Amino acid sequence: MSNWYQSKSLIVQDLVDIICKKTCFVVDQNDIDGFLVILSSYDISTAKQFLDSFFAEYEGDEGVVLEQFVKDWCALAKGCLPRKLLKQRSPEQLWQEMIQFDFDKTVFNGNTYFFKKHF
Repeated sequence: MSNWYQSKSLIVQDLVDIICKKTCFVVDQNDIDGFLVILSSYDISTAKQFLDSFFAEYEGDEGVVLEQFVKDWCALAKGCLPRKLLKQRSPEQLWQEMIQFDFDKTVFNGNTYFFKKHF
């Protein structure tokens, strides 16, 4: 990985370092190169931008992942949103009606990543 890593600019090396620290499933050179392409589609090209925008990584790409993300998000949003709103809607409804406007969801190599849209 050394020659591959050294061939990257210092900015990209910093970004690669952060990706390796913050993710569990992006593990080799090919994964990282593919992940960098995904990040560039979200205008993420520096370690700081990644740290500001990266929210969560989940194993898998099924509906269960979205449900778990929404539950995790609701736990963080507790007190910020009316409890009644959170209880009356399913995770899918909350995603469609609210959360999707603040987060991008992408599947990469069978795992799901969430990024803040506004960072």
